[in-house]
Amino acid sequence: MTDRRDEEHKRMRREREARERRQEQERREQEADESRREDVEKRFDDLKEAWRRHHPSEHDEGGQGRPKKGRPA
Repeated sequence: MTDRRDEEHKRMRREREARERRQEQERREQEADESRREDVEKRFDDLKEAWRRHHPSEHDEGGQGRPKKGRPA
């Protein structure tokens, strides 16, 4: 009778450990996904800011926009 109980306890422990490993793997994957999303958002924000600096709106320059190509005045 104790052999059956021991086997049952071992099986339950193995199942619990497998479940804990799966949960830990899922947690690591979620953290990696979140980190990737944050990196993408940061790069996007950096690109938006760079574009804004190099392409000022008409409001920022008093309505003149970007200088046109051509002969200097």
